[in-house]
Amino acid sequence: MVPIDPETASRRRAFGEAVRRFRLERNYSQEEIAEIAGVDRKTVSRIENGHFSPSLDRVWAIADALDVELHELFLPDAQRLRG
Repeated sequence: MVPIDPETASRRRAFGEAVRRFRLERNYSQEEIAEIAGVDRKTVSRIENGHFSPSLDRVWAIADALDVELHELFLPDAQRLRG
């Protein structure tokens, strides 16, 4: 496995944390989101833990499954909370 730079790792973690936060706010399990988005549960886990960078098609599917706008998955917490 090729090591990734710290900035990329940080971005992956932030994206994964947003996915997890929205999933938990909606009371979905990883299995439920995976089924709705058409991915497997392990993929959702790897995304949430910052260990996987999904394709744009998967990001859209996850946003749709979470019923959020695509850009919301990329906003820092402070911006999201300000509205």
